[in-house]
Amino acid sequence: MADASTNGAAATAGAATAAAPPSNKPPHSAKPKRPNYNLIHADPLPVVLYHSPPLIPHNPISLLHHLYLYLFPPVQSHNVVYIGVFSPVTMSVEVRDPTAVLDLWNKGFWGKGSLSRSEPTWLNREMRRLGDTQVGETSEEITRRRRDQRKEMKKERARKEKEELLKVKEAEAKGKEEDGSASNGKPIIADSKVVVGLEAEISGLDEPATESTQPSLPAEEPGLPTPPPSSDELNTSDSESKTATVNIGSETLPVSVPPTTESPPAQPAKVVRFDSNTSTKEIPVERKTVTVQNQEHLQLMLSEAFFLVYALGILAVTTADATKPLPLPEIFKMFLRYSTFPPLPESSVSLTNLNPDNSFLINYVVYHHFRSLGWVVKSGVKFSVDYLLYKRGPVFSHAEFAILIIPSYSRWEGREENVGKEWYWLHSITRVNSQVKKTVVLVYVDVPTADEVKGWDCERDGLKKVLGKYKIREVALRRWIPGRNRE
Repeated sequence: MADASTNGAAATAGAATAAAPPSNKPPHSAKPKRPNYNLIHADPLPVVLYHSPPLIPHNPISLLHHLYLYLFPPVQSHNVVYIGVFSPVTMSVEVRDPTAVLDLWNKGFWGKGSLSRSEPTWLNREMRRLGDTQVGETSEEITRRRRDQRKEMKKERARKEKEELLKVKEAEAKGKEEDGSASNGKPIIADSKVVVGLEAEISGLDEPATESTQPSLPAEEPGLPTPPPSSDELNTSDSESKTATVNIGSETLPVSVPPTTESPPAQPAKVVRFDSNTSTKEIPVERKTVTVQNQEHLQLMLSEAFFLVYALGILAVTTADATKPLPLPEIFKMFLRYSTFPPLPESSVSLTNLNPDNSFLINYVVYHHFRSLGWVVKSGVKFSVDYLLYKRGPVFSHAEFAILIIPSYSRWEGREENVGKEWYWLHSITRVNSQVKKTVVLVYVDVPTADEVKGWDCERDGLKKVLGKYKIREVALRRWIPGRNRE
């Protein structure tokens, strides 16, 4: 009985499936899948890490295991992997190896594409422009498409507002015709400024192309209907000219008159028949691959490059004239020179008499501080700040905090604690960043004196001691808006 009922249900389902009419809707194209950013950007740093077992103090085997890993690590850390070339023109370090560029961006979002907004995607955009179908959509194209959609939405809203405005005007005009005045002397539209402002806003947007593209025909006089064109007129081409007669004295001369554009000859109507049995077919897209030479490189800020050189030890920096990588003291001195524009003279920068007030040292201390805490630090020049802090990276979310560096000279005798900026400078920065939903963080850097860092080059690991002399204090600043923060 169970088998019979099962077979009967299957037969009923099969009959229902067979009786269902076939769908005439065209198959929808599947949306392109987004890349798995969690897998692409799984490594926060471009170094290979390994996990050690938990340390148990009362277990001697655990201590021996950790001692073995310390003496014989399974992964050799701090090996130079990437090569960068310092550019005095852009004041940045350029990485041109495509493999290194992709690796540095995927593992920590380092640098910026020289021909892109952030991610180095110039090659993919160029290949898509040339018709390559194997390359996916880039972030710049997604942003442009969203902006176009918002623009079309605003145009559609303006069209609807214009239609409502025309209806109100027609109702007002109709009321004036019937009663002589609208609503006993009171206009329907309460404020004329609203109408004027709405008309100005609508006129600024592009009007849709609703006008007919056919040439305008001359208006015909009222009376009898226009007779249909004869067969001779239909067979006459546009290029043929008409002939008229002109009387000159006692002679009659034929004169050719070219056809005018105001009254073009009528064309026979075309008849198109549609077959209801025609089925839609998918046209296969021709796959095309384009080969383009990559002209983009990765630009590293001075703070980013020095962090990769000093803190991680995986980047070697050279110059266009150097034949081998520069040592760390020379890189440090070069970055101190090019931290300002125009660059400082070479004679004014000395490692023995180090100036702790150098802008590169102050900026790098802040960069090293937030990078060591796990934040992704990017340049904030777009929003009038020094740095932007991302929780995971630009592809996951927008920056949450905008960093504004303020040096503090509390330990300097005879130097006033004055930033040298007016109040409206800070007000403009907070307003810009509040509109993009970012919290401004004032980072006060206590700058040590020259006596406190004197003789650092003679000590072992002296740069670490110099960086330890700087103290950082963060103050979150939120813009107070009376209309919103009343409660």
